[in-house]
Amino acid sequence: MEFATLILLLVIAGIGYFFWQHQQKGQEALLKAKEPFKPYSKDELRIENVGAGAVIQLTGIGSDMDDCDLKVIAKHTYREGESSWYELECDKGEEKVWIDLEEDDELELAITLRQLKLRDIGLSKDDLIRMDDDEEGKFEFEGQTYWLEDSDSAIFYRYSDDKNAEKFYYWDFEAENGKKFIGVEKWTDGSYDVSYSETIKPSQVTVYSLS
Repeated sequence: MEFATLILLLVIAGIGYFFWQHQQKGQEALLKAKEPFKPYSKDELRIENVGAGAVIQLTGIGSDMDDCDLKVIAKHTYREGESSWYELECDKGEEKVWIDLEEDDELELAITLRQLKLRDIGLSKDDLIRMDDDEEGKFEFEGQTYWLEDSDSAIFYRYSDDKNAEKFYYWDFEAENGKKFIGVEKWTDGSYDVSYSETIKPSQVTVYSLS
């Protein structure tokens, strides 16, 4: 066999092996993606497991990067269709804060740092109705532009108790950086709640006790 032919065969074999290896890795990744979610133990010190009486610590919160210890007063549930998420009502000394957590493909956390009024964000009830009709909208608040992300009706279960279900309508607005949110909730008595929230990472949370 000529030397050039031998080199050509070796090159072809190398290319074939490369593509075979690439295909094997792709199949392994596909099988891994189809693996069922392995649930965590309910007694693990994770924020998903905490209830009333739990003690947690947050680090690097807000623009001042504060650290704080919180005691969980209550755990509330929100439901919209088949989706649900939770709210931890927490005591921070002389004030309250709220932590929203939702488990989707990954754990999503946000902390409500301030309670506002509609006038604080420059919106009226008519503005919210118009945004619903247009399915879009935006406003400026403290140098940030907030865009309408979603609006719909949902149910709030106080203390996760079905006997205390309250229906409400909400508008969720997200800042351009995707880390700050303003939520507006309209309740059946005609009142509005407006909250300012920021995302937090699970690594910023330390759970000391579950309840």
